[in-house]
Amino acid sequence: LTFAASSLAVDCALSNVFTVTMTASMTAAPVLSNAKDGQTINWFLTQDGTGSRTALWPTSFKWQGGSTGVLSTASSSVDLLVATYRSATTFWYAALSKGFA
Repeated sequence: LTFAASSLAVDCALSNVFTVTMTASMTAAPVLSNAKDGQTINWFLTQDGTGSRTALWPTSFKWQGGSTGVLSTASSSVDLLVATYRSATTFWYAALSKGFA
């Protein structure tokens, strides 16, 4: 994916694995399109050398335990977002694994 803080588009028909290096904090939630029922995406989010970048998530994301995922902030840290789409609810069920070094 090409990172743009204000308009990050994820076309789920292109792959199940996405990567992005964050060069700024997200000012708008990403837009996920063309998801299929039961599709799981793996999204690697890497902080740039500055770090401390934050993310906004779509309202269609449901998080484990009800707590919204918060990215690691260390420079060059890698987090992995795994989300599965259910068309019956139109929600993505998301989990964030943090701090891969």
